[in-house]
Amino acid sequence: MSYCLDANVYIEAHRRYYAFDIAPGFWEAFAEWATQGVIRSPLPVYGEITLSKDQLAEWATAHKESLFVVPDESTVSAYGGIADLVVRHYEPQHVQVFLSGADPWVIAHAKAHGLTVVTMEGIRAEQLSKKSSLISGQIKIPNICQRVGVKFINTFDLLRLLKLTLR
Repeated sequence: MSYCLDANVYIEAHRRYYAFDIAPGFWEAFAEWATQGVIRSPLPVYGEITLSKDQLAEWATAHKESLFVVPDESTVSAYGGIADLVVRHYEPQHVQVFLSGADPWVIAHAKAHGLTVVTMEGIRAEQLSKKSSLISGQIKIPNICQRVGVKFINTFDLLRLLKLTLR
C-alpha cells in the first residue's frame, strides 16, 4: 500500500514530536519509504514545507526527487472534481483558501492513484450557514476525503502500519 502525505505530517513532526535531533530514525525511514515509493506528496506540499527556511526545508530539498511528484493528468482531473465539489458545497471564502493550498492536491493525487491520505487534520463537524445553504467554516482534508471516497489516516497510524519503531 502507498500513502500520500499532507504538509502537516512533516511540519508537525519537525516542530513538535520528531525533531531531527530527537528522532533521526523517523526522517531516515521517511527518506527510505520515499525511495521505495511507499510515500509521496504532490509538489505543492513541497512548496508549503519550504516556505520556512529551516532544517525541514533542507531535508525536503534533499529528498525532492524521490518524495515530491508533479501532478499528472489523472491528478489534475481529480483536482477538478474536488474543486467542483467544494465550490458547490462550501462558502466561497473557505473555498478560496482551500483551493489556494496543497490540500486539494493531496486528496486529488491520492484519489487518482488509489493511495491513502496521511494528515494530522481531523474530521470537522460541518454545519450549514444560516445565510446560505452552503457549509460554513474551514474545509478539512478528512471531510473531503470522505466525500470523494479516499481513505485517510494520521501519522501515528502510518508508523504503526509500516511498523516503524524508534529506539
